[in-house]
Amino acid sequence: MVRRACLTLIVSLALCLAVDPAVKGEEYTFDYQRIIEPEGPLTFELTYIEGDLTVTASDDGRLVIEAVKKVQAVSKEEAEAVQAHIEIRLEVSGDRAKVTTNYLQMRNRGRSFWQKVLGLSGSDAFGEVDWSIALPEGCDFVVTNTGGKIDISHVRGAVTIRSSASDITLSSLEGPVRVENSSGNTRGDLLFGDIEVRQAQGEIDLQFVEGDIRIKSTSAAINIRQDRGAIDLTTSTGSVDIETSLDSRRDFFVETESGNINLVIPRTSSGMLDITSETGEIRTEIPIAVKSMTRKQIVGEFGLGGVKVSLSSTSGDVTVAQF
Repeated sequence: MVRRACLTLIVSLALCLAVDPAVKGEEYTFDYQRIIEPEGPLTFELTYIEGDLTVTASDDGRLVIEAVKKVQAVSKEEAEAVQAHIEIRLEVSGDRAKVTTNYLQMRNRGRSFWQKVLGLSGSDAFGEVDWSIALPEGCDFVVTNTGGKIDISHVRGAVTIRSSASDITLSSLEGPVRVENSSGNTRGDLLFGDIEVRQAQGEIDLQFVEGDIRIKSTSAAINIRQDRGAIDLTTSTGSVDIETSLDSRRDFFVETESGNINLVIPRTSSGMLDITSETGEIRTEIPIAVKSMTRKQIVGEFGLGGVKVSLSSTSGDVTVAQF
């Protein structure tokens, strides 16, 4: 009876302490900074796990790397121990600079009875790292992570992003952009350069793009406004909305399985149109000199002819309108 009462008391205390924010600890932060003065063109690579990233242009030609380690701990001493095991390593060799974030195992840490009960101070403790990067003009940038927010703006140079599930925002970039993002969101505006996005899910929203656009997706909702360049887009179930000037010598290709395709082009544009939908509806507002037409396909020229626009959906509707 006494043993049962003691056990009940222990469990009750554990539950009470588990919901107490003071027991769960508080957030401690630790700053990191490195500055590189490149002698010529530079490629900068950044690798980390979780955390937010902000990238903008450097105002003095230097590469400035700033980070904040964020650690949840029950004491400053524990936080110090945890952050010491979040290793930020910088390597510079010739025209390349590389920062990697390593999470080292924490061994031989003492754990009291109450820490075991509450699950505090485990053998492996992790924290997030937030980054703020200033890139010199013309610096190519490569980032690899698992998740968080990525915000890149006013950068001139090639940008490559590899992530599992990040929310990506791109603004006022000059240079090619390549994004591999499994299930997050990718949004961009004022992008001057070719864009390639491989993202299975989420949202892809690209506005005011001057450059070729290449997208491969599974179910992402896709919205594009393009001032210049061609489009090569493939998806399965996501809806596709495109407004483009058709200012390109290369062909336009859009394919879905069950997603709808809505294309808006200038009233004065010219080209060759090839629309296919196996079971969906085909609608077009532009006058076409029809070359062939069936229930499933329309092929013809509009304006003076020229660049080929291929729109294909297995079961989705395909609509072509004018602005």
